[in-house]
Amino acid sequence: MTSSVTPPVAADDDPAGAMRREAAAAGPLRRELSDRTLVAIVAVVTLPVLWMGYGTDIDVTDVLASAGTIRAGEYVPSRPPGVPVFEALVAVLDPVGGHLLVNLATAAACAAAVVGIARLVRTWGHANGDLLALAFLAAPGAVIAATSTADFTWAIAFFVWAALWHLRDRPIGAAVLFALAIGTRLSSVFLIVAFLVADGWAPERRRACLRTLALALPLGALLYVPSWLAYDRSAEFLETAEGWRSFGNNLGRFAYKNYVVVGLLFLVVVAIATPALVAALRRWRDDPMLRTAVLGLAVTEGLFFVLPWKYNHLLPSLLMLLLWLGASRRNQRPFLWLAIGALAVNGLVTFRPLAPDTPAVAQTGQWDPTLTQGLLVNDIGCRLDAMDEAPPRLNHEAWACTLEPLRGTEAEPVLVEDDEDTDRDR
Repeated sequence: MTSSVTPPVAADDDPAGAMRREAAAAGPLRRELSDRTLVAIVAVVTLPVLWMGYGTDIDVTDVLASAGTIRAGEYVPSRPPGVPVFEALVAVLDPVGGHLLVNLATAAACAAAVVGIARLVRTWGHANGDLLALAFLAAPGAVIAATSTADFTWAIAFFVWAALWHLRDRPIGAAVLFALAIGTRLSSVFLIVAFLVADGWAPERRRACLRTLALALPLGALLYVPSWLAYDRSAEFLETAEGWRSFGNNLGRFAYKNYVVVGLLFLVVVAIATPALVAALRRWRDDPMLRTAVLGLAVTEGLFFVLPWKYNHLLPSLLMLLLWLGASRRNQRPFLWLAIGALAVNGLVTFRPLAPDTPAVAQTGQWDPTLTQGLLVNDIGCRLDAMDEAPPRLNHEAWACTLEPLRGTEAEPVLVEDDEDTDRDR
């Protein structure tokens, strides 16, 4: 099913008017995929996978335990500072339908995120929001997160729809959704600030941005009061596992995991698009989507450099990169289909150039070129092996299994029960 999208004529009193400045010059309008079609595609991609247990994420066991404490009336975060919104969702859904209902709800959140991305691009006045949204879905990490007991997809869905409501001048709804994004992943606050700074770059939008921020931050903070209480009213609830080892080590993990999450083919696509991405910066003052993409990419990649943990933490960075691509002259349907294909292939088969010296506590790597299973195919295999057993603490076996496309199987991972930093392959 398709629908024709006709951007409205910009008006002086329309806060989104500047976003639609290219509509008249864009040539004949193309018919984009409808919201229903996007939801159907998400269903086709996720339904065959989401029934395979709670998933392979390292925090599955602790999230289930935290959900149990919520039902018992005594909240204990799954890890500092907790993910209270997602833990509460699991607390409600898990007793009713187990992993199937939890994963189904997460897949629905993914559908909302995909539809929201497409609408957000159109609201900013750019074409091909449908394909940019599908490019996000095509990333193997997005599919894995959308079919697991994990919070990444929920945070992105809340963020995208909050951004939409903010641009439509619905400050209370936007603030509530931004707060839910913060309560789902505390790191969302960096992306939210980047978005509001980008939108507020235009003087006429600054009051709206300050209003939304003033509402969202206190609401988001309130969601972490239970975490603060659980840690005896101390700042210990903000102390997360150490991510910094050294500049060289962090840089290596940062670069390698960025490569892993998108794959070699997509990096080639980005290399081809680089001149267009750079040229798009000339329109910084006129294009809020461009500003959001660049600032959002900077803050999310900067955070990942300091804390280069799970590769799924890079999903917001991928979204920002795709938005930047959509703000460039490479926003052409044939090129975007190429990007979608490149990301999808990385889920099926991938090229691993390096292997770590010691899995889970690597200090260096060695050249070991190997063509191996992609992230999604490998994750499905890991889930099928582990789905019939209750996940143990830190989900050791399933989590280690998912990392084989990154580091190979030549050695067993180092697992230290009292050191979550080691267990999380950071």
